[in-house]
Amino acid sequence: MEQYLKYVSPMRPVPQHRGHPPRNRRTKSCTGCCFKCQLFVSYLLVIIGILFLALAIWLYFFRGDLIPLIQSHFYIYSIYLAVICGIVNVIIGFLVHSAINSKCVLVLYLLMLIASMIIEGCLIYFTFSYHATYIQELEVSLPNDMLNNYNNDHKIAKAVNFLQRDAKCCGSNAYNDWPKPEVEDHYLPYAKTVMQRVQYVPDSCCKSAHQRKGCALSDSPNNIFYRGCLPFLKEEVYNNLNFLFTVTAASLVLHLANLLFGCCACFKSDDDEEQDPFKDYDQEMHLFD
Repeated sequence: MEQYLKYVSPMRPVPQHRGHPPRNRRTKSCTGCCFKCQLFVSYLLVIIGILFLALAIWLYFFRGDLIPLIQSHFYIYSIYLAVICGIVNVIIGFLVHSAINSKCVLVLYLLMLIASMIIEGCLIYFTFSYHATYIQELEVSLPNDMLNNYNNDHKIAKAVNFLQRDAKCCGSNAYNDWPKPEVEDHYLPYAKTVMQRVQYVPDSCCKSAHQRKGCALSDSPNNIFYRGCLPFLKEEVYNNLNFLFTVTAASLVLHLANLLFGCCACFKSDDDEEQDPFKDYDQEMHLFD
């Protein structure tokens, strides 16, 4: 019996052929490629998230004085949704490292991607819907605010003054949109003197940089702006809606790509575990080397 055992060689793992790659190398390289693409797209999502937040801050804090002049709720809802999309994109971008190493976090990561895509779909709907109606709405609301609400609503007055100073304009379509005092229509000997002393145009129409109180007493073209503010407000809203729509569309495309790479990485990791039945056997055979 002892002589027989001398001729029995210890068990060794089956050697791999030199001309062929080891098992699952291709699947593992494919999984690594999916993870790298997912990591790259997630970094882009962080940049898009910062753009969302910067755009929302610009629209709300720096151009927020114009919001009372925009009657539709779609505009302000779009700004709020941009803040949410920016925060979610930044979280998704930094969560990708944990998602690569943990399958449970990867599932949570994919669910957050789907939720973010739904929010961005709502944002695209708001911007697209208001884009089709904002011209007609502003043509009606801006003259009404200047004629009827300027003296009654402090927020409207502040918004109109900000618009006229920023756009260097006066009135909705022209300076004479502001109502003139009735005394100008009376045929009195002193009507000309009264017309020069009665101010009917806000001080924000003045061309002077300081715009002291009473500077718009004279409606001379050298003293006040004659062009209206409606074209400027239309262009302002148009550009803001285009910025929101462009950033949202880019983020949605990145979300689709990230979702595709995440699902690919998740399925490939399952395939690697199923297609490697000799994994434990190979590790045990190395103990005999």
